[in-house]
Amino acid sequence: MVSLIVGLSATFFYLFSAWTQNNAHSQQASKRGYALSFAAWILQGFHLYLHLFTQAGLLLDFGATLSLTAWAVIGVILISSLRKPVSSLLVFAAPIAAVAIAIDTVSVPSFEGRQFSSGILLHIVTSILSYALFAVAACQAVLLIYQNRHLKQHQASRLVASLPPLQTMESLLFEVLAAGQIFLSIALLTGFLFLDDLWAQHVVHKTILSLVAWIIFTILLIGHYHLGWRGRTAIRWTLWGFANLVVAFFGTKLALEFLL
Repeated sequence: MVSLIVGLSATFFYLFSAWTQNNAHSQQASKRGYALSFAAWILQGFHLYLHLFTQAGLLLDFGATLSLTAWAVIGVILISSLRKPVSSLLVFAAPIAAVAIAIDTVSVPSFEGRQFSSGILLHIVTSILSYALFAVAACQAVLLIYQNRHLKQHQASRLVASLPPLQTMESLLFEVLAAGQIFLSIALLTGFLFLDDLWAQHVVHKTILSLVAWIIFTILLIGHYHLGWRGRTAIRWTLWGFANLVVAFFGTKLALEFLL
């Protein structure tokens, strides 16, 4: 009952914060949206604590993993917003986090919690952090598409007006991509070192797709810093790489828990 109340409260705060952020007319209103997201983030953290930690060990089923990843995404945005103008990303991320909480609340785990070694825990944490950073980058890429289209058509938009200039947005995008690539590299390395079944039949697709995503982001970063790639090229490669991670991260887990 406590878990349900906390989950519903976090969902409400996230949706209200997204609405507030989208309709912010001033810096004060934007700060109010940030505060609502922060409150929701704290509540979601407590909700995750109630779900993740069981007597048998850590329960990382599909719902909990989805919610934990969304929680990490919101955390990255909240921390980044303290020094970078990226709070507008909450308009996209907050509703997604609300949906993740709802799925986590209603889903029934198909297995019990288990104990993990420190090496595997490091792999799990870096995997989630890398996914969170790339999710933020994907949100930025979508905002860049929206911002560029409105500026070319000379259309007024409250959301576009609240965004930093295009050049700043692109600079922030590549900063986030570089950080995400570092964590993804660590996640892959720790996976090869500590996981015994990395190439097993039921997870080989996850391994291959994660490696493909790593290659895509590596090419994109090299292309940007050495060949000046930006604009539509950067957006396409970002979304392509992120799509591979989505399928690798959640597609495999969804298939293993519910289809197989």
